[in-house]
Amino acid sequence: MDHFGSMMFWKGDSGFGTYLERAMARLARMPQRTVLLGGIVFLALIVTLDGAARPLEVRLVPLYIAVLCITSWALRRRLAMIFAIITAIVAMLPDIGASASPFGMATIVNALIRAAIYIFLALIITTYRRAYDEADYRAMYDGLTGALNKLPFQAAVARQLIRAQRTHDTLIAACIDLDGFKLINAKYGPAAGDSALRAFAQEAMRAIRGSDLVGRLGGDDFAFLLGTSSADHAEAFVHLLHQRVTTTLGKTGLPLSCTIGALIAGPEATLTGMELFEQADGLMRRGKSQGHGVVLIEFAPGTQFKPSEVRARA
Repeated sequence: MDHFGSMMFWKGDSGFGTYLERAMARLARMPQRTVLLGGIVFLALIVTLDGAARPLEVRLVPLYIAVLCITSWALRRRLAMIFAIITAIVAMLPDIGASASPFGMATIVNALIRAAIYIFLALIITTYRRAYDEADYRAMYDGLTGALNKLPFQAAVARQLIRAQRTHDTLIAACIDLDGFKLINAKYGPAAGDSALRAFAQEAMRAIRGSDLVGRLGGDDFAFLLGTSSADHAEAFVHLLHQRVTTTLGKTGLPLSCTIGALIAGPEATLTGMELFEQADGLMRRGKSQGHGVVLIEFAPGTQFKPSEVRARA
């Protein structure tokens, strides 16, 4: 079965865990200065409430810990350590204000213990954040080439198609396969094959815009979803992409080329993401049956241009 024959786009859960994960991701993307300033503002609010609640013999210590944890998640480790010390100092203010001897030995020891606990807590949070980021990256991106893994690519395609429908953009759905890759692995070894894949993917990603999508579907099969201003530009870009990656493959010293099947979808196109890539995959396979280094381009049904098919040898 081909890669797109059983495509299932990710559907996010609607539970609390999903909302929490999204909130954590947004927090992680916030500027460090903004997070630090926001944390200090919340600490000031909590210490004010804590002091006001002291006559009622109520302490708000859990709120200090909550602010520390949330803020440490978004900060780099050094800043998180600094914020932990600030939190420990601020949390002691109500005690200092209510103590008859505010700078006695007991107060100092208490402050040091609290600072150590808060610093340790910040270390745990930042360490977990680093491990979380690494696991998230491995789930999203192929470790060898840096391209999106199959499922994240499919999910991103679904979002991109919705956006393109709103903005009336023309898209290119392309499937690329390296010609003779299995023979390279057999003759020169997996290390040579991995090196060629990395070189290919790096050049392909340099050739496209940051908003375009590149996915590794498995082995030497890659898929692209690219935005373009017009169908004419789309055809020219597909050939330019093919030329650039073919040149890069030639520099590896290995007898490699690539075949591309590309479907150009105008704003009027009626195909779903699955259908676009099924047809692009079919074009790519048809190109491979014709020889090596082939480019086949067609227009998706509903696109207001005459279908064309172009063949180019590397």
